[in-house]
Amino acid sequence: MQDAGGVPLVLLSGRMGARLHARMRRPRALSADADDVQIAGFVPRWLALPGGVIGVERTVRVTPDRIKHIRQRRPGWLEFCLKHIPDALGDPDFVGLRAQGDQRRIELVRLVGRPARWLLVSVKFLDDVREAWVNSAHPIATSYLTRRRRAGTMWQARGP
Repeated sequence: MQDAGGVPLVLLSGRMGARLHARMRRPRALSADADDVQIAGFVPRWLALPGGVIGVERTVRVTPDRIKHIRQRRPGWLEFCLKHIPDALGDPDFVGLRAQGDQRRIELVRLVGRPARWLLVSVKFLDDVREAWVNSAHPIATSYLTRRRRAGTMWQARGP
């Protein structure tokens, strides 16, 4: 099998193959000053989403307004968040759903950076219109992740 340019394609199967493929599909770095919508990253198909969310669209976008929101809420963390949002989307360690609020908003968490920090990226999956959007992103403490796991609102990322 070959792509349109004649380059041989390697078939990847299973979760490991999906994880490798997700890493290959990394978007360009997010810009804090972009005037247009940017592709923030890709949520892998192997990832089972909670709360009845299907995740019809797995390409996640971010608007300048949401970047402004992150900048206003956590100005010291903006660069960190923008650098690592694609990593958290593409290969999350944990997936969460808040007990209250919009059930279409899924939280993806991954340990990223040096020194390593947990990054939570909130994504709203609009299955009815085939869209997925970053709502917010911020670092979280290990104690917060532990509380959420004990409360049953955050789970280890897994396939279907």
